[in-house]
Amino acid sequence: MLTATGTNFVSGTTILWNGASLSTAFSSTTELTGKVTAAQIATPGKVSIRVMKPDSTTSSTLTLTITGSSFNLTSISPPAVTAGSGSFTLTATGRGFVSGAAITLNDAALATSFDSATQLHATVAASAVATAGAITVGVTNPDKTTTNTLLLTVTPAPLGPVPTLVSIDPNTSPAGIVTPLALTATGTNFVSGSQVMWNGVAMATTFVSATQLTASIPPNYFTNANLGTVNVFVVNPDSTVSNELPFTITASPETVPVLTAIANPAGTNSSQVGDAAFTLILTGTLFGPGAVACLGSPGQPRACAQDLPTTFIDSGTATAQIPASALAAVAEIPVMIRNAQSAPSNPLPYYVGINIYGDEAADVVWDPQQNLLYVSKPSTSSGNADMVMAFTPQQLTDGGAVWIYQFPVNSNPDRLALSPDGKYLYVGLDGAGLVQQLVLSGTTTTPTAGNTISIGSDPASGPYYAMDLQISPLDFNTIAVARGIPLVSKAATIAQGGVAIYDGTTQRPSIVSPSSLPIPPLLDTIQWSVDGSTIYAVNNENASGNLYELAVSPSGVTLAAADDHPGLFTIPNPYIHLDPISGFIYGDDGLIVDPGTANVQPYNFLVNGVMTPDVSTDTANFVAHTPADPNVLEYFVYQFDLNTTAPGPTLDLYTVQGIPQHLIRWDNAGYGTSGLAFTTQKFNCVYSPCNVGDGQLYVINLPF
Repeated sequence: MLTATGTNFVSGTTILWNGASLSTAFSSTTELTGKVTAAQIATPGKVSIRVMKPDSTTSSTLTLTITGSSFNLTSISPPAVTAGSGSFTLTATGRGFVSGAAITLNDAALATSFDSATQLHATVAASAVATAGAITVGVTNPDKTTTNTLLLTVTPAPLGPVPTLVSIDPNTSPAGIVTPLALTATGTNFVSGSQVMWNGVAMATTFVSATQLTASIPPNYFTNANLGTVNVFVVNPDSTVSNELPFTITASPETVPVLTAIANPAGTNSSQVGDAAFTLILTGTLFGPGAVACLGSPGQPRACAQDLPTTFIDSGTATAQIPASALAAVAEIPVMIRNAQSAPSNPLPYYVGINIYGDEAADVVWDPQQNLLYVSKPSTSSGNADMVMAFTPQQLTDGGAVWIYQFPVNSNPDRLALSPDGKYLYVGLDGAGLVQQLVLSGTTTTPTAGNTISIGSDPASGPYYAMDLQISPLDFNTIAVARGIPLVSKAATIAQGGVAIYDGTTQRPSIVSPSSLPIPPLLDTIQWSVDGSTIYAVNNENASGNLYELAVSPSGVTLAAADDHPGLFTIPNPYIHLDPISGFIYGDDGLIVDPGTANVQPYNFLVNGVMTPDVSTDTANFVAHTPADPNVLEYFVYQFDLNTTAPGPTLDLYTVQGIPQHLIRWDNAGYGTSGLAFTTQKFNCVYSPCNVGDGQLYVINLPF
């Protein structure tokens, strides 16, 4: 520190060292201090000292004499080395050295040889100059006095030629190997110490020549979790990096692949009957080279019946050619893929002549006047809940809806009934204790609200809901409702509200409820007789399977003990259906009952599921399990002769999502097409394998 004393100093006055400003501190009007560096006094000589005010006026000049030190460092040799050049001898020149003096690098003493009072030398290890930078060099005498320091510059090493990777052999391997893979890398500019890198991880590498390396890849890098492409490259000791080459890990031939999705060029998994051949995209995991896609057959959905020309793309993608012959008839075709030595994957369905609405639908009815399907969407629908939507059978998407009628949140639309003249659509609103009449007015026009019918409530369990509802054949403003209490009530029986008739919004006073007879009648599903004088009701809650004949009058309905016929229907039997020509009642359980005699007919349909009779074609249509094994979750569509019960065509639906609930027949005369439609509902698992998917709407074209 240099102190300058004088007069008339002001703040901002600086000390000049040979005309150059020092870092100066203003102490007072008579004193300044300036910082002098070691380099400025390293060499003996004379220095002119002045002070300069902020207005550039300067003082007189004084001379500072720098005398020679008896102990200093004047030079080092070499003053610079190249990083990585190895060990070398460093010579220090100066004055005042004594025996035992040590050269220091960054204050660390080296083993030093004393040459003279003016020279020392020491060996600098290669590790000290392995990387570029600056090193502080000084000398320390045995009495711990130290010289000034000088800098040893370590310059970056010039990079060697960049390695080039031309090929790797092998460049593919299946997963599951149990011994290390020997990999040969061929290229240029390899050197001793070059390493093969596997996705950035250094492998044990052997230098063979400037054009060849070998590496050992451990087997733990070849599992199914590693399927796909690995980047292989070479790094030389000077950190120069080669280009990358791909190494592909494929599924082993024995690995069973997993199929997660299939799609045609339109991005769907369905075609119409008679469509042309196309390329199917298969997506999944664990696909291997040589994988082959295949089609299953009815009755054997998990066995390959027809192999398809297949192109392997990668472990998760393949394409297959679907022939036109596979699209010649209505079908749900199982699609699978297998590796060269594996069993087939899980099957996924490809639908021909079958359209699916992939969200929960509670009920569906067909309007032959407008050629539309009306679908109720419950509160539990994942999208577009609490509404009724109108669709054509060919366009089952939310965006393709012809119209949408929105109900309040949690109204929970369920059962539907359409008047024969196509004027009224009745909707049971389970969450509101109502039946809402909608007035229809054309194909594309959203209906308007008609009568809002309150169907009452249970004192203990709250509002009733419409377990079933049917329109009077005599007056389309009159409906009959089988009233139930919510399932959440956990009551032993659901049909606690009985059957009531409503004219418009007015309930007829006489109802039939569980208290009507000594043995309480349970009225779960109902049908009007053709002449409107009787309502047939069936108990589908317990094994008694009663058929009840309710007499209809202007005051309501009554039930005589003689009109309670136990033990006719089996359980489960969700709904009954009336043939208006024969007058027979058909159960979803496959039984046929003549209500005139209250007898089960000697000939019946040997299935139990959901059904719809079609008097226009004299067919009975069912969606049901196979009679041989009713516990599996594979369904079939059965057709029978309505009059003789002779079996007809059968369609295998091996992946129905949910439990079928309501089946209808539709006939689109304007387009010359017809078919069936049914809804499904999500249920808790009872059997295994278990299908717990959300409900859907299935539309099937006929014939099949």
